[in-house]
Amino acid sequence: MKNIILLFVALVSLPTLAQVDYSIPETPKKIEFANVIVNLDIETQKKVGNYVTSLLTPQNSYLDNKLELMQWYFPYIEEILDEENVPDDLKYLAVQESALKPDALSSSAAVGFWQFKEATGTELGLVINNNIDERKYLFASTKAAANYFKKNNLIFKNWISCIYAYNQGPTGATKAIPDNWSYASEVDFTKDTPEYLLKALAHRIAFEHRLNRLKASPRKLVVYPTRSKSLAQIAVELSVDLSELRTYNAWLNSASTPEGVEYKVLIPINTAREQEILDLISNRKETIASRQNFPALVKKTLVTTSDDQPILYDINGRVGILAEPGDEASQLSSKAGFPLNTFLKLNDLDDKHIVKTGRVYYLEKKGNKAPVEFHTARKGETFWDISQMYGMKLKKLLKYNRLKSPETIQPGRVIWLQKKRPKNEPIEIIEEVLSEEDEYPTIPVETRYEREDVVSTDPDAPEDNILNNSSRTNSGVIKLSSEDKEEVEKPVVKKIEPKPEPVKPRVIETKPEPVRTRPTPTKPIEEPTYSEGRTHLVRQGETLYSISKQYGLSLSELRRLNNMSSGDVLKYGEELIVNRNGSSSVASSSRGGVVYHNVEKGETLYSLSKMYNTTVGNIQNWNDIRGTNISIGERLIVSQDGANTNNYVSENPSTHTVSKGETLYSISKRYNISLSNLKSINNINSNIIEIGQVLRIK
Repeated sequence: MKNIILLFVALVSLPTLAQVDYSIPETPKKIEFANVIVNLDIETQKKVGNYVTSLLTPQNSYLDNKLELMQWYFPYIEEILDEENVPDDLKYLAVQESALKPDALSSSAAVGFWQFKEATGTELGLVINNNIDERKYLFASTKAAANYFKKNNLIFKNWISCIYAYNQGPTGATKAIPDNWSYASEVDFTKDTPEYLLKALAHRIAFEHRLNRLKASPRKLVVYPTRSKSLAQIAVELSVDLSELRTYNAWLNSASTPEGVEYKVLIPINTAREQEILDLISNRKETIASRQNFPALVKKTLVTTSDDQPILYDINGRVGILAEPGDEASQLSSKAGFPLNTFLKLNDLDDKHIVKTGRVYYLEKKGNKAPVEFHTARKGETFWDISQMYGMKLKKLLKYNRLKSPETIQPGRVIWLQKKRPKNEPIEIIEEVLSEEDEYPTIPVETRYEREDVVSTDPDAPEDNILNNSSRTNSGVIKLSSEDKEEVEKPVVKKIEPKPEPVKPRVIETKPEPVRTRPTPTKPIEEPTYSEGRTHLVRQGETLYSISKQYGLSLSELRRLNNMSSGDVLKYGEELIVNRNGSSSVASSSRGGVVYHNVEKGETLYSLSKMYNTTVGNIQNWNDIRGTNISIGERLIVSQDGANTNNYVSENPSTHTVSKGETLYSISKRYNISLSNLKSINNINSNIIEIGQVLRIK
């Protein structure tokens, strides 16, 4: 009988042993949160710990569902926060606000993932009408939230203060936030700290702990970009459940997404079908766009009355000016009523650029993304040509293609236009599509006296030939706002009666280019390398800050490379050293024993201080940093004269003993090994490790 009882107990215990780790994390006395170190007194530590326990208990279907939503939504939220340079920890605020329910509605009429009221959402640029409510649209609402955080950070200079301002508004937060939190890299949470901040910290501690111990969900959300399609059509096309589509796309109230505006429909799928679904999305006809559609040009100036009057076009939805025979950049900027440096900046040009007759140049800021995802480069094309073709900023185009500065493009290279090419995905070349050579589309231009009275053949052109919101000075130039010289008021062009036989503008016929929206990788190309001693010639209007961002350097590092103090003035024509001395994560200088570290995603001043056995204050002083914000790719001094590096090993040892607070992720970063390789070497299937456990590193 006794043996039977023991067998029964053993059988009952088996399922328990197989379960996921449901442990409750310990709330530490000191923790990094939103790029700030937080110290907790005993009373506050206990209170935060109670919140953590309440968030993770009981272990029921509601909690399981919430955690699964985090697995689904967090990758997209993290990407947007990263693009906007907002701390990753703020993603947990969306969980605190809405439990990641897109249709969440508060008692004060706040709606969506980030709980915006209608007035606030509209102020932040969200579309809210009978057809669409972008407060429920993950991508637009997350970007709006990031912008709101950044706006408040201009006031508080502390991301934790911004969290409370998100809840109470700047005025309410000012009353509760200590004055010494501004620019602080370390703050104290006490009995006087608002409960909202304690709960925000608890969300981060609780769910980061649990997510690191969860198995990957068997389901996920993938993106279906579309410019006009109904959810019913998508459901049929991909063989997915229509009711689920409606659940995860609650922002759409009408039958179809708005025509001409790209929205990302979220598709819930089983991971077993992921590749099948992605192939269907990639190969659908809707995304196949011929290069002949770009740039999209519509003539706006139908008639001219003098040689100084600009000929204006709508280029990709923005105001542009036509370059005529003999025009130079200075003449085009003068016709538009712009300072030369403003015109050059709008078009990503320097003052040595030779204007090409027949091209349309921008008089408004270009965008951050193109209307299509990819472009296949043709012979002779440059990155600047492509940025002008699609109306996107050159620096964004380079960033998406993992470049610091333009380089020669191999014909057939696939250029990324909407997001950064994944680091582990090689550059792709399509060799079979380049049978013909096409030039950037230009407009045939006659001399002024030959086409003085040319009229538009565009049937949709406005009868009075006036652009909306026009304003022109008596001298015929466009007014510039005193607050922002780059925001341009559009010109008014007077209509005159045409002569009996007007000369019609010629139209260039362009042949369609074979385009693949998501090409299959063929031939990889190595990433560009930068030579020792690389320099930059300072152009008019540039600043040390703009140059540092162009080359992915910190301002302090750029000064240090050029032996400049904070009081030195940048001079036009000066040559600056911008070499990064290689691209490895850590590089030790042979001069003086200085150790550098290139910041990677997820790293903070606090984590670096622990990695190199130093203090946050030391790193701030060595790199002339105020606050705790650092950027991915930024090169920081983490040790001087070989000091404070007891815990850092430049050559990976064969093993590592796990210490308190370490995770597989932090260990993989420390030894510059991928998380998957670290797991594989040690035959680990989960993310759970124990203090004292010995891990193989190589």
